[in-house]
Amino acid sequence: RDLESGSTFLAESSGINAEYGGAVGAPINKMLHWKRLLVRLSFVILAVCICEAIPRFDLIMSLIGGTTINAAVFILPSVFHFKLAKKDKWWSLKVFLDSLSVLFGVGAGLVCTYASIAHIIEEYSS
Repeated sequence: RDLESGSTFLAESSGINAEYGGAVGAPINKMLHWKRLLVRLSFVILAVCICEAIPRFDLIMSLIGGTTINAAVFILPSVFHFKLAKKDKWWSLKVFLDSLSVLFGVGAGLVCTYASIAHIIEEYSS
């Protein structure tokens, strides 16, 4: 039942519901337009070309992942919580826990970035 309401929301927000009476009743040529398919195909071809052009793409991905995932998981949610949480009797505890999360995220990001760079240097020095 939740899946049904979610698909109804997606159909309503995309405008398909108003125009065709639902995503199921929409003609396939309106949902899969050639321009949309061309953009998707271009992204896939670009991704394949990048992966094939870089000999050790896994090293690049570990560097990018080590620096960005920690920010997305630990740092940014805590910063947003600083901005959005209202000050109440638990404010000092919230600040303390969010600060711990930010410090852990920065530390883990530095360790992951250092390890990735060390691994890249090790691979290309030999």
